[in-house]
Amino acid sequence: MAIITQPPQEHHSNNGPALRVGIVAVNGSNAIDFIGPSDAVNEASKSNATRSRYNVDLIGVAPGPIVSSSGVRMLPDKVLGPDLDIAYDTILVSGSQDLHKSGNNFPLLVDWLIRCAPSARRICSTCTGTFALAAAGLLNGRRAATHHDHTEQFSTMFPKVHVEPDRLFVRDGIYYTAVGGMAGIDLCLHLIENDCGQTTFLDVAKILVVFLRRPGTLPQVSEFLKAQSIRNTQINQVMDWALDNLTVDLSVEALAKRAAMSPRNFSRVFIDEMMTTPARFVESIRVEAARILLETTPLSVQQISHRVGFRNPANMRRAFIRVFQAPPLQYRQNFNHAAVNCDGI
Repeated sequence: MAIITQPPQEHHSNNGPALRVGIVAVNGSNAIDFIGPSDAVNEASKSNATRSRYNVDLIGVAPGPIVSSSGVRMLPDKVLGPDLDIAYDTILVSGSQDLHKSGNNFPLLVDWLIRCAPSARRICSTCTGTFALAAAGLLNGRRAATHHDHTEQFSTMFPKVHVEPDRLFVRDGIYYTAVGGMAGIDLCLHLIENDCGQTTFLDVAKILVVFLRRPGTLPQVSEFLKAQSIRNTQINQVMDWALDNLTVDLSVEALAKRAAMSPRNFSRVFIDEMMTTPARFVESIRVEAARILLETTPLSVQQISHRVGFRNPANMRRAFIRVFQAPPLQYRQNFNHAAVNCDGI
């Protein structure tokens, strides 16, 4: 692919403080891990709703273009080295499959993080970028998130770090760690809201067509995605139908009939595939649908319980407590409280 060079930073009418952001990208990173956050903060700088703006540097770990996992090439604004002594407000390290195996470049990145940590307001990572923060000793005794494919390896390499195994992103002090991909954009939207306010956050979310605010506490793999990833064709087709028809009878007998299988055989195949019973899985997708409605609509718990297929609010309440350890109304209150409060750093 052709090399894509970054255009000069635009100067906007915002006359507030300029927050310097350094995004570190290494060869093999998913492009979304460094382009997504860069787009998010640059769009925030264009918003008329805030006096704050961002100046973004894309930082390479070695001279030459940064080559993403898909072959996209970008020329960095800065390159790691002794001369890179800019005091960044925010540093974000994007991950790569080979980040912690990148020879001399990995120690160079680790040393730079150690040098920059005392002056940075916050230090972030996506995917295996968490390995670099941990290798610098910045996460010792702290909580962190990394992509579920790398959790076991990370825990083995860095036993002093407490890994949150199923979170989109985690904040502990000035350190923010996200699991990569879209979760990196979720994290940046969270930071933008804290820096610039909710109106700017909404402006950026609209520009990026992000339809739903996702807090860091959400699981990495949603129940809807699990339902769509079933390999057995008969069961996959039935569950696709179930996702669009949550209010109808989704008992084992009804699902088995639709799959042209006996209830016993349907249950056996389903458990082999999904490691849970059909009834429990149906409950989980109804709870996830209810969660989305609690977060994005003013509907009452009774209205939501009917929309997602629970017979009454009491059934939904019991299911919600099993999954989120909180009843629906408390969950909504906690979510709204988290959404409107800054992190205070």
